[in-house]
Amino acid sequence: MTIILTDLPKVSLNKWYAGMHWTKRKKMKDNYTQIVRSQFREVLPKDKSYSVEYCFTFKSRPLDASNCVAMVKMIEDIIFEDDSYKVVHSILITSCKGERDILEINVSNGL
Repeated sequence: MTIILTDLPKVSLNKWYAGMHWTKRKKMKDNYTQIVRSQFREVLPKDKSYSVEYCFTFKSRPLDASNCVAMVKMIEDIIFEDDSYKVVHSILITSCKGERDILEINVSNGL
């Protein structure tokens, strides 16, 4: 399954851990929930296992892949009923420069 998400605010892990107050993180997570739910209404069930690839494309100033982790975590909490190691076995994160800001998520059956 491929999920395409657009219009996501760019959130760097550096910013996330730079002492951002929890109320700002919650507001950001609520914003992400609204955006993701408007583009993908499903919740992937916990009775299966998954491998997930997150392919970020940034129009300007791409983040390095490890700095995309804050966005991955917020999205994972939204699209999966449970994101424990029993359900999400692996993730792969790529980041590159492109013509527009977009996130392509490829979800496949896990182990």
